Formats: sequence, structure tokens, C-alpha cells
Amino acid sequence: MRKLLISTLATLLIATGYATPSFADSIPDYPGISKLTRGVENSAVKKVQQALITLGYPIPVANGKYGPATTAAIAEFYEVQGDTDDGMTLGPAGWNALFEALNREESNTPATEEGVVEDNTTDQVKPEDVVVGEDLSAAAERAAKVSKVFARAASVKGTRYRRGGVTTKGFDCSGFVLYAMKPVGITFGRTSRDMRRETPKITKEEVLPGDLVFFHNKKGTVYHVAIYAGNGKIWHARRPGLRLAKTNIYAKRVSYGRVDYSS
Repeated sequence: MRKLLISTLATLLIATGYATPSFADSIPDYPGISKLTRGVENSAVKKVQQALITLGYPIPVANGKYGPATTAAIAEFYEVQGDTDDGMTLGPAGWNALFEALNREESNTPATEEGVVEDNTTDQVKPEDVVVGEDLSAAAERAAKVSKVFARAASVKGTRYRRGGVTTKGFDCSGFVLYAMKPVGITFGRTSRDMRRETPKITKEEVLPGDLVFFHNKKGTVYHVAIYAGNGKIWHARRPGLRLAKTNIYAKRVSYGRVDYSS
């Protein structure tokens, strides 16, 4: 009878989902918009500030006051998610996204996102894959350089996302691009928007391995940059709580920039 009871209880726990806890199980209850609006001071704001500080956002101290620094950090966090919020409030979706990112960061747990597939294949770049126009003579040089970029990208796969990060301790999206391309002498301005301005726009049909892919929010503003790996895949430092990886292009609004490997 006791064995039957234990077996039945185990079955119930599995059926109700308790056997495989999710990040949602450890996300604090949302306290309501009135407690997460600029100008207020309370423990919920302090909890948000502590999470943002852990994720690398520049808040001087977690004092529970929803002031300019907290507003700016929340707006930046939203931007990395592809949103356009001004940070004056933190809604329930933003609250959940923030604490999911924090839990992933602290637990070192690989994240699974709907519509995102990580690719573990080895990048192989052939001259015929990277011909710009009809310049066959430059294709071999481009292929060799792009191969070096991909090898450097693969060497830091799994690195944490870190706001402002440009080293193997943590990268943001543009910091990773600069790091991956440094061995072949290619450099850009520091941000994804700088890189968008500095690379000629090309179409989806023209994009080649080694070019850049930019994600745009609903207003058309660039908020993310990645390196095109071919076959619809990209290398990128994704966002807080997620690790650097090669994935499919999952954003709906993207543009492409040509990278000049000839110099």
C-alpha cells in the first residue's frame, strides 16, 4: 500500500510539472505597476536594482529609489530585448524577462528559447561561398579571413553576455563582433548602430559569410548585431542570461551590412 501511495504521488508530481522546475518557479511575484514606476521607493524597486546590477547595468547602488539611473537601466534592458520602452515603468513582461535572465545567469543553465535553434556544426568557408560580385581573385583571401573570424567566434562559444563587455569574461553583441574580427584587422565603432552606419547595406540575397546582420525594433532602430555564418545562421552574443552561440536568424526585422575583408 505504501509503495502504491509513493508511486501515485510521484506520478502526480510529474503530471503537474513539479518534477522539472522551470525558471518561472523562482520568479518573484509581480508587485504591480504602482510599485514599479519612476519616483517611487520600495523593496520591489530594490530587488529590480539588485538584478540589474548583477546583470552588469550601471546602477550605483540598490537603494530602492526608482530614479534616473534605474529608469535608464530598465530602458536599456528593454532595448536589448528588442523593445522600445522608455523605462519609466516596469511591467509584468519586463519583470519576468529580468528575473528569467537573472536566474539563468546565476544558475549557469543553458536557455531554450522558442524559435531559436543553436547550431554546433563546424564552420567551413570556401572561396566560392564568399565571392563579392565577380571578383574571384579576392574570394580566397576573404574565405581565409572569414575562417579565422569563425574560429575565434567558436573559441568563445558559451561566454556570458555582459553589458559593455569586450573580453572573454563577457561580451555584449558589438563587443563580440570587435573581438572576433580583431585578428583579421577589421574594426568598427563601438556600438551596433555604429556598425550599421559603417557597413554598406546589402540584401538578404547578397549577404555572405562574414557579413553583419542587424536586428531592428518596431521603430526601425538597430538594437543588436551578429556575424553571418551562412545558411541562415549567425554568431552572436545574445542578451542577458543567454550565452554566446551560433543560432538561426530568429528576428523578424533584420538588415545586412557588407564587411570589407580586402584591406
